[in-house]
Amino acid sequence: MKLWHSIPLPDILQEFGSHSDDGLNAEAVDRSRAAYGANELPREKVKPGYMLFLEQMNNPIIIILLIAAVLTAILADPADSIVIFVVVVVNTLIGYYQENKAEAALRALKDLTSPTARVLRHGTQMTLPSTELVCGDIVFVESGTKVPADIRLIDSQELMIDESMLTGESMHTLKQAQADVAEDASLGDRSNMLYSGTVVQRGRGKGVVIAVGVQSELGQITKNIVEAEETISPLQLRLARFGKNLSITIGIAIGVLFVAGWLQGNSLLQMFLTSVGLAVSAIPEGLPVSVTVALSIGVYSMAKKNAIIRKLAAVETLGSTTIICTDKTGTLTENAMTVTRIIAGGETFVVTGTGYDADGAIHQNGKPLSSIDHDSPLGRTLLIGALCTESRLVQREGMVALIGDPTEGALITSAMKAGFAVEELAARYPIVNIRPFESELQYMAITIRRDGKKILLVKGSIEKILVMCNRTQTADALRPMDAAAVRAEADALSSQTLRVIACCWRELEEDATVYDDASYQDCIFSGLQGMYDPPRESAKQAIADCKSAGIKVIMITGDHRDTARAIAEELHLDDEQIDVLTGAELDEIDDKHLRGLCDMTEVYARVTPMHKLRIVRELQNRNHIVTMTGDGVNDAPALKAANIGVAMGAGTDVAKEASSMVVLDNSFASIVSAVRYGRVIFDNLRHIILFVLSTSFGGVLTIMASILAGMPLPLLPAQLLWINLVTDGISTFPLAYEKEHGNVMKRPPRPFDAGLVPKEMLVTILFAGIIMMLGTLGVYKWALFNYGYNFLATELQGFPLEKARTMAFVTLALFQIFNVHNSRSVHSSLFHIGLFSNRPLLLIMLVSLSLQVAAVHLPGLNTLLRVTPLDLSEWTICVGTSFSILVLIELKKLFTRRWSV
Repeated sequence: MKLWHSIPLPDILQEFGSHSDDGLNAEAVDRSRAAYGANELPREKVKPGYMLFLEQMNNPIIIILLIAAVLTAILADPADSIVIFVVVVVNTLIGYYQENKAEAALRALKDLTSPTARVLRHGTQMTLPSTELVCGDIVFVESGTKVPADIRLIDSQELMIDESMLTGESMHTLKQAQADVAEDASLGDRSNMLYSGTVVQRGRGKGVVIAVGVQSELGQITKNIVEAEETISPLQLRLARFGKNLSITIGIAIGVLFVAGWLQGNSLLQMFLTSVGLAVSAIPEGLPVSVTVALSIGVYSMAKKNAIIRKLAAVETLGSTTIICTDKTGTLTENAMTVTRIIAGGETFVVTGTGYDADGAIHQNGKPLSSIDHDSPLGRTLLIGALCTESRLVQREGMVALIGDPTEGALITSAMKAGFAVEELAARYPIVNIRPFESELQYMAITIRRDGKKILLVKGSIEKILVMCNRTQTADALRPMDAAAVRAEADALSSQTLRVIACCWRELEEDATVYDDASYQDCIFSGLQGMYDPPRESAKQAIADCKSAGIKVIMITGDHRDTARAIAEELHLDDEQIDVLTGAELDEIDDKHLRGLCDMTEVYARVTPMHKLRIVRELQNRNHIVTMTGDGVNDAPALKAANIGVAMGAGTDVAKEASSMVVLDNSFASIVSAVRYGRVIFDNLRHIILFVLSTSFGGVLTIMASILAGMPLPLLPAQLLWINLVTDGISTFPLAYEKEHGNVMKRPPRPFDAGLVPKEMLVTILFAGIIMMLGTLGVYKWALFNYGYNFLATELQGFPLEKARTMAFVTLALFQIFNVHNSRSVHSSLFHIGLFSNRPLLLIMLVSLSLQVAAVHLPGLNTLLRVTPLDLSEWTICVGTSFSILVLIELKKLFTRRWSV
């Protein structure tokens, strides 16, 4: 294995056919991939299809059914065993299909949030999936990114790396491109190397990829220990426990029925098979799978709306959210910065034009300025904005595009509107070194060469820049700094919803650097640039939706207090007064005081990521369910602490990994849309539970009541299994496609500890079960009397009993098929939500009805099921009786709505 850390950099570039300023060309990329492999670690082990199929068989109910089929074939009629085997196979196939579809959907979501890398190829910077990197690629890293491959550094600025995953050292490591590293240096001492999977905590770096995939240090460690990651939500765990307890209860009830039926003269084999059929019908063994399918369908639908769920637990929490803490820039606003005002040397200048085109101009007193001296206060301010940057504007397909930060793009554009040629400036004033912007610093600095002198240029927040300056530049001289006057100018810009960037400069001694604290003393203030970032129109409506849904929206921003307040007022963040707390004020109060203020505060301004963490914790201490947005590496603690952490699509890899959800378009409206979807998904989960439990209860009651009443069994075991197949087996998952009923954002958040089966839903389950029992046994008893069944005879009579059982079989099956429509909503009328609004459900209903007709009339199948064909009048009785469940449940919903008003 080559010691890349000690090989001269030119030799490394030559070996891979790369160049530090151009990277690889397309042909070299193909050669490198063929020679050194792809940048992919061993994938998590995906269960093969046959394993998923066999896992469906690893179910107590399925095992009991197979035992029952064998006993039936030996001791009774082999035809019954055929029915049982068919039910086992079909149920297994249905379970396999549903689970396979759910796993495929969740794997697709993971691919949508896979990490990316900024790479230089054939002279152009581009962003690619990390898996497309090859050896020899020139890669850029910055704060918050995961190192995408093993890299030898070419350049670095204050680059600090968290290598704890490889070395076990908790202290961050300083990396330096020019470091001289010994051949025998240990992994943790190779300061000119970056390793795949480690995290950039601070600074910037540029390097050449020297190892990818399994050849990287991380690949060597992980290639033999890759395991599948199980993602199970608390809701799924609760449902599993709920289903287990319910199954035990039903099992006990069925055991009692078994004994009671045997004591009444039924054979042991018949009661055993009846008990098995009833257990299959009543025990909701497929409920966890149905819920997983519903969750996967729901989160995949959310992905189409730019909200990627990374943790299934977020789905159930979304509906309980009471507070959304959101960033301002790019989330509530367009992140399309345009400088509109400049104050320099005590004079105000108006900047016209929007976007990144240099079509506008800089005006003073209503007249455009034709030329601007670089040494004037205005010229210095524009020069600092153009040079003190890590962004650039490029031409793409005839359009000007930004590579980098929108704030820096706006500053570059304002210089171009003044007639400054930015590329010529960079050549005329070469950069010596850079101190990149970090959120905790709130400024960026560079040093340049000008006329043989070393000049420091700084841009940043007004608070940070004012502390650095003791003089201000005017048109004709340097004057003592009037901090109060400059602050008043900045406040005036902020009150116009403008984001304010302050600029300053000074000459430095040759041995001074941007990392020396002394370099930032005695600076000269040059001016302010105020830029406008228009609020997103979609954010205004989304905030209104939050208000109606009982969700409070809190803006958290690094901007000035007045800018933040003005934007909040424009967005109508609160209908009354906007209360603002600044980071400085947060530092002065303790947690108890903050806890008392957090319910009354709509805006937090000039805050740091650690302030975010405090805010989240105190809101949670007030029993709020908090959704928090973030995009930087230092936002990760707050994202993890929040009930739902939301990372922006343009955010860092670290923020995404700490989050529960990623919003691809960075829009606040997408976050609120996710809350809406979360409520709908949870509603649909309840609809599935309502259907499964009400049909199970109806079947149990029917058999129980018939045995207690001393009647012959109304349904045979094979018939119970068939009903389970054509109702529960295929009718549950279409409920996951149920659309929003009314406006779910018109109701308050669901209590986080709300039960899966609320009181009203339990009443509906009991009511539906009783209707099914009374209707089925009513038709059954009518048929027995009508066809001359002799209740006094000790032996069972063939035709009357077979006809009656057929009608009971059809009635109970139709009850359950019709009942799926009742389960589409606990509260809303079927006429309100629309009979035809769930097309998958209608399709499945038609399939179920067709199967039921075939079971009665198809020769061979009706023989297996021990049923006899029905005439039109008999079908009319069965359909009319079972249809009553729609009418009665509708009346129950109407009564409940009227009663609750």
